[in-house]
Amino acid sequence: MRWGVPWVGTRARVVAAPGPWLLSVVVLALAAVLAVLVPSAVAATADDAVRSAVADAGTAADTVLTVPFTADLESPTARQDDSAAETRALAADVPGALPAELAAAVAPPVATVRTRQLTLELPAPVAVALGPTTLRLDWLADPAPTWTAGTAPAAAAGEEVQAGLSAPVAAALGVGVGDRLAGRAPNGSLVDVLVTGVFAVADPDDRAWTTTPDLFAPSTRGAGGARQTDVAALLSDTSLPDARLAVGEGDLIRTLTLAARPAGVAADDAEQVAAAVTALRAAPVVLGISPVPRVDSRLDAVLLSATDRLAAARAQAAVLVTAVGLATALVLLLGATVLVSRRAGVLAGTRARGGSLPGLGVALLAESAVLTALGLGLGLLVGTLLAPGPVPVGAALAGVVPVALAGLLALPVLGVRAADLATGGRRVPLDRRGRTRAHRDRLLRRVAVDGALVLLAVGAVAALRARGLSGGALTVAAPAVAVLAGSVLVARVQPALAGLLLRGAVRSRGAVPLLAAAGARSTAVLGPLALTAVTALVTVVLALGATAWAGQVEASWTAVGSDATVTGGSFPELPVAGAGLAVPARVTEGVQLSTPSGSDRTRLVVVDPAAYGELVDSTPLPDVEGLGDLAGDTVLALVTPDLTGATGSVLQDGTSVSFTVVGTLPAGPTTVLLSSAAVPADLAVPNTLWLTGPGAAQAAAEVAAAAPGADVVLRADRLAEVQQAPLTRGLAGLVLGVAGVLLALTVLVVLLSGSAGVRRRRSTSGVLRTVGLGERQARAVSLLELLPGVLATVVPGVALGALVTALVTGPLGLRLVTGQDADPALVVPWTVLVLVVPPVLAVAALVVGEARACRRVTLAEVLREG
Repeated sequence: MRWGVPWVGTRARVVAAPGPWLLSVVVLALAAVLAVLVPSAVAATADDAVRSAVADAGTAADTVLTVPFTADLESPTARQDDSAAETRALAADVPGALPAELAAAVAPPVATVRTRQLTLELPAPVAVALGPTTLRLDWLADPAPTWTAGTAPAAAAGEEVQAGLSAPVAAALGVGVGDRLAGRAPNGSLVDVLVTGVFAVADPDDRAWTTTPDLFAPSTRGAGGARQTDVAALLSDTSLPDARLAVGEGDLIRTLTLAARPAGVAADDAEQVAAAVTALRAAPVVLGISPVPRVDSRLDAVLLSATDRLAAARAQAAVLVTAVGLATALVLLLGATVLVSRRAGVLAGTRARGGSLPGLGVALLAESAVLTALGLGLGLLVGTLLAPGPVPVGAALAGVVPVALAGLLALPVLGVRAADLATGGRRVPLDRRGRTRAHRDRLLRRVAVDGALVLLAVGAVAALRARGLSGGALTVAAPAVAVLAGSVLVARVQPALAGLLLRGAVRSRGAVPLLAAAGARSTAVLGPLALTAVTALVTVVLALGATAWAGQVEASWTAVGSDATVTGGSFPELPVAGAGLAVPARVTEGVQLSTPSGSDRTRLVVVDPAAYGELVDSTPLPDVEGLGDLAGDTVLALVTPDLTGATGSVLQDGTSVSFTVVGTLPAGPTTVLLSSAAVPADLAVPNTLWLTGPGAAQAAAEVAAAAPGADVVLRADRLAEVQQAPLTRGLAGLVLGVAGVLLALTVLVVLLSGSAGVRRRRSTSGVLRTVGLGERQARAVSLLELLPGVLATVVPGVALGALVTALVTGPLGLRLVTGQDADPALVVPWTVLVLVVPPVLAVAALVVGEARACRRVTLAEVLREG
């Protein structure tokens, strides 16, 4: 003993009982690996998630600058031959005028000039086939068409405008090279368009053409008398000035489209890019363009939505890491308890020989420091090697420091306490009144500590539910703190629960139940606390994973509407062969809506209520109340909760329909649902077909093949797309990994808790065997002694985990990951019941191991230990 610190024998004691020591090293290393890997994995998928969101948004993420031509007030009828050159120069100057954050996130601008739609005057057969038809004249800055017939448009000699058509558009209009089209401009003037050629392009998906899809094929909407068609014609540099004169400056639109570059956006820069877009939209004057352009962009909304999903994923990952940290800390405390119990005699002897408590604490602290350094060092090394990218230091430290403190302090604190108690550290009053008062004081202190922990858990959960993911570390730790508080309460009543399982043992005539009941009485708290907490944490992790998966499935049904949906065609023949159910509907996006509270755009669904009700009843679609109220010729409607008021009207295809609200649809995008029998027939012509059943995909493909222009969307494809998204895939893998680690820790907790009393059970078993108890009966006594306590801990742990998950599911923002408009419903999978199996198997393995060890113990050793 030097300087009051008992260094002698430390290494020998570690070598003599290496099991708990090595176990602590492994647990520390495992916790460190997860603390490093999880933030690194989230950071590595963050950029992919943001870029994937931008790519999935497509043209919705474009930034469009609408720049009017400068009017020539002196000669308004003069031909502006430099129209094309001026537009190209403007497009070349825009990237340099953009904010630096935005310039790196968008591609060079695609310049287009287009007229407003001209109403075509067509021959009767063509007009009947196409319905009311409009023509738009488009000029592109960098087209490279191949003229398969005729020539490129040129400057006109008179007041005509020369233009070219694609082959599908020319065939639909029934015109060819040299034919003329007469279009009526919005201002009432007649525009004479001369078709000079028919063109084709090698790649219609090239950025130079994606802004003008009507150039390649007619765009038809509606059916029957409600059919309408839009087409477009291509202008050249020399025919653009003629179009300016023909339609007038007021009906000409010049745009510069800057497509978002997914590769140019990173997660760390997403908020800055979004802020730059918002600022540019609010003050486009900073571009220095005259006239001042109008800026339209949803790139900021796309990026902010992606960052919200990323924040939710990070918070959910932090919750999982916190769960592993708490479980690891409890296992380390339990391991330290086992180690201290095995050294109880050494600690008491050192104290009795004059060793000071601070000296003992220093020696044990040095030992635990070596243990912690080895475990964390190994874990950090392995985690860094396995990390898929740079490791965020702050997030990694947040996961490592609590575990390091637990590993560093558990052994010295528990060891000093054991040494103090072994040498009279706790004085017991001699009189009964003093003992009663001391017992009451200990009980009050215990209640105060338990109550403070419960209050902390209530406050953390309340903060999480009130503030969501923005509440900081307290909200992230709320599930773990709630589990810890609940586990403490379960541990306090666990002896009583275990006693209930053995209540009949006291009336049994056999020795085995009675001996097991006597041995099962234990006042130990840490073992039941740890097992309850780890079991509850596994339940929380599995329930969160199951809830997210079920939410993704529900989101796929809500997004697609059925197993397979066909859109954009005409579906006159029903039912469809091969599908279990086929429901036609007319679904129109962006319909003008007027309500007493104002105007808005809405999704309009016109469907037969009975057929739609059958679709809802036969699928996992959210229930819709009030479909039966839509029967009859009165225009009644169901609306989403965001619409207020008892009445309203929608304007579709020039026809206004007033309705009275009689029910509410599930939460989601603004939607109005009307009965097909209550609206004019032209507005009820279906453009969407919902198909369900095992043959829905094949039936949808057949319907689409028979309906030109129809598209097929499969729910299974939508679900696979969501589940394969970077964040979703990463979180799913994290849930499985964390659940596996926690499940392994439950086994370790059982083994450590059981090993704490192995010496007592071995002594008792040896003595009982010397008086005639058989080996099989001895194993039965050990099994019945341990099993009730485990069952009385694991089962409440599962219930506690389900309760905590129900409290935190909504605030954790799972809907941002599942793609739903509302929080997913809690799902606790039945597989959580399997959590009882590993602890039971661990108890069985522990009993078998003890029985085999007892065979090698001599009677003399048993009597000495007794």
